[in-house]
Amino acid sequence: DAAHRVSNDPLVRRHLWDDEPVAKAAVEGVISRSLKTFAEEGFGLFGMRLRAGDGELIGYCGLLHLGVTGRVELLYALLPEWWGRGLATEAARACLRFALEEAGLECVVAGADPPNAASLRVIEKLGMTPVGELLTGVPYFELTRESFRASERRNGGESLFVRRPPPCGP
Repeated sequence: DAAHRVSNDPLVRRHLWDDEPVAKAAVEGVISRSLKTFAEEGFGLFGMRLRAGDGELIGYCGLLHLGVTGRVELLYALLPEWWGRGLATEAARACLRFALEEAGLECVVAGADPPNAASLRVIEKLGMTPVGELLTGVPYFELTRESFRASERRNGGESLFVRRPPPCGP
C-alpha cells in the first residue's frame, strides 16, 4: 500500500509512470519483479525511510533490468515533500555503491525524462556519463565500475575492487 501511495503521487507518476494513474496490481508486479531479481541476482528495489522518522515509506530506490536492453537501471522515487534535501542523491549513491561493490555489476544506467531537471541533476551528481537514448525520447547515462573506482580514488575512498572490469555495453 505504501509503495502504491508513493507511485501514485501525481508528481512522482508524472515521470515514472507516464503520468497515468498506477494500478495496485502494477506496483505489486514491480515488487514481485524486485523480489525475484533479489533472489536470482542479488539486487532489486529498496524502500526509503528516514532514520529518525516513524518508519513510513517516503520513496524507493534500487536496481532493475531495463526492458530488453540487458542493462541494469538505477531507479528512484521520492514523495515531493522530501524533494530538495539530497535524499534522492544519497539513496542513489548508496544503491550504486551496492551495485558495483556488493552485487558485482560492471555497469549501471539511469535515465530521466528531459523535463525532469531534478533527476538529471541527481544523475550528474552521481558522476554518470551520457550514453544516448536506450528508450525512445529518454536520455540515459551510465556509471561503470572502472569510473566508480576512479572516483573513489579521487575522493580518498577505499574500493573493494582489485581487477579492471570489461567495458560496459548493451
